[in-house]
Amino acid sequence: MDELEIKKLNFIYRNKNKPTNILSFPVNKFIKINHKLLGDLVLCKNIIEKESLKYNKSLESHWAHITIHGILHLLGYDHQNSKEANIMEKIENKIMLSLNYNKPYILKNY
Repeated sequence: MDELEIKKLNFIYRNKNKPTNILSFPVNKFIKINHKLLGDLVLCKNIIEKESLKYNKSLESHWAHITIHGILHLLGYDHQNSKEANIMEKIENKIMLSLNYNKPYILKNY
């Protein structure tokens, strides 16, 4: 998806008139027996690549981080305030470390 397309989706679904690296659309429905469909992730390749350079992260690591971030949104996590953000960032750090990537966030008391 390109930046104009994701900007349009971000405006339609989140009322934010700017492009973003990822959008999560939760569904939370069971399909067949014991298979849960969490929802859809829409990622913007151009933004993820630019962020990778901007933040001096490997492209692979940044793709992993943004995908994990989106999946956590599908699981109900958010970062609307500092408490929520801290919880979500701790989980992202733990998952990234478990996959042998660097922590994407430097947190206090973590």
